Amino acid sequence: MSFSGTLKKWRGCSRKMERGAVAIEFALIFIVFFALFYAIVSYAIVMMLQSAFMHAAEEGARAAIAVDRLAYSSSAAYFNEGVDPQVRTTVDAALDWLPAGAKSKISVEVEMPANMLSVRVVYEGYTSDPLVPILTLPFVGQVPRLPDDLAGNARINL
Repeated sequence: MSFSGTLKKWRGCSRKMERGAVAIEFALIFIVFFALFYAIVSYAIVMMLQSAFMHAAEEGARAAIAVDRLAYSSSAAYFNEGVDPQVRTTVDAALDWLPAGAKSKISVEVEMPANMLSVRVVYEGYTSDPLVPILTLPFVGQVPRLPDDLAGNARINL
């Protein structure tokens, strides 16, 4: 066999082997980029939820200012009949865009020690039932890593 014949065979094998190497490299790079993209999207959704809960709690606290204290006979009636329903209605309206399944897991905690109103909006057990599935990747772990509950808090002096 001549030198040019050997060279032609070598070039043909090299191209076939390169195609396999490119496919393997693509598969490895794709996994890394997919994990990165998924993490960005998942964390963005969680941050949006945190921001929405904070906004809803703030709106609920602001709505409590509109309740007239003089219309109620006692401070307990003022809180139970005026402030608490007003805050809960406002928080529900602020989170109306959420899916029904997610809204059912959200709780609103309203407290008023002295004249300080505290509103807390909590999505309980987010990691057990998230809006976007949590992936478990080898060598990376869970994407995204999150606390069990997502919450937003607000306080206002009445």
